[in-house]
Amino acid sequence: MFRIEMLPAAHGDSLWIEYGSGRDVHRILIDGGPAHAYPALRQRILHLPAAERRFDLLVITHIDADHIEGIIRLLLDAEALDCHFDRIWFNGRDQINAVPDPAGEALGGVQGELLGMLIADYEQRTGTKVWNLGFPDSLAAIDRMKGALPVVDLPGDCRLTLLSPDFDRLLELKDNWAKELKAAGVHSGNIAQLRERLAKSRSLRPLGDVLGAEDDFDFEQPANDETDIDFADTLGRGTGEPGADAPFGGDTSRANGSSIALLLEYPATKPEVRFLLAGDAWASVLETSLAGLLAPGARLAIDGFKLAHHGSVANISESLLGRLKCSNYLVSTNGAIFGHPHARCVELLLKAHAGPGKARLHFNYLVASTETWSKKADQTARGYLAFHPTGLSLEF
Repeated sequence: MFRIEMLPAAHGDSLWIEYGSGRDVHRILIDGGPAHAYPALRQRILHLPAAERRFDLLVITHIDADHIEGIIRLLLDAEALDCHFDRIWFNGRDQINAVPDPAGEALGGVQGELLGMLIADYEQRTGTKVWNLGFPDSLAAIDRMKGALPVVDLPGDCRLTLLSPDFDRLLELKDNWAKELKAAGVHSGNIAQLRERLAKSRSLRPLGDVLGAEDDFDFEQPANDETDIDFADTLGRGTGEPGADAPFGGDTSRANGSSIALLLEYPATKPEVRFLLAGDAWASVLETSLAGLLAPGARLAIDGFKLAHHGSVANISESLLGRLKCSNYLVSTNGAIFGHPHARCVELLLKAHAGPGKARLHFNYLVASTETWSKKADQTARGYLAFHPTGLSLEF
């Protein structure tokens, strides 16, 4: 059994993966969406019996708010929820400082520092080593000089191959973190200051009492206090969010460039399911990694591709799709704020589709930005299928 769910994470990502057989079920959680979407993730956890609230792996792909804020709230709530993580993958200050850097400058960043503090808190409270467990030097990144991509085997016969980020992308992010810390008035490594900022933030508070806590903050409204503005989704941006008319594969966001992306294979010994879980990774980084796995001109047969950056044109390219033979394309977004997915991205998928049978598009919201592909007549005429639930679960 292999199941992947795109939780209703508003304009962000929160992926819930289960695999195994019988009662031997293993779980992976990738990202937590923005702060206001956290209750959906919390309720999904509470649907599990208390004894089963354990994840083999929690992945925080990168530090953009629409991926990280829900995880900040989850880590604050983890003890109340009796939720446990055997591994947590995230590249924070200490990890990125470990990347060989000719400049030798230390880094910092408000959300990155904050999440690093909470992972360290979790390790101290549970007495277990979880941070980037399984990677050499506890660094979830690719050293292109070594050739081979990092591979980690999880319990239950699941294999993960790291496709992004590489050292160069992490060093680019590092150059911008110190500037963001300075702008926010935060000093790198100042735990007391971080805890004070976190305590004052309304949007990142835990829900605490699992029997009846409710969110009373209007998370659909922009943050209007100084603390929440400090946690805004700005770290690592390049020239701004790419519009729908941007060039294919032209993302310049340093945060997106640092995103963890994975190839999942299950069972590892004889894969029956392969999924490309792209986070918000750059298309060029993914393509370079795939080139190292494949013979020239060959395509990687995968069952599913969770598109990078919610279907942005800036994170897809025809040459990347030319290395894939895919059946299912997954897009996680409600279209808010940035209008994802971009129509040109989805149309490129349909044009370049080379998988078996019809292209199958999966959207976890039926909204203005995804409704175009809901029309059965168009699906029939052009030979594709589209599915639009609120939240989405696929099982193989």
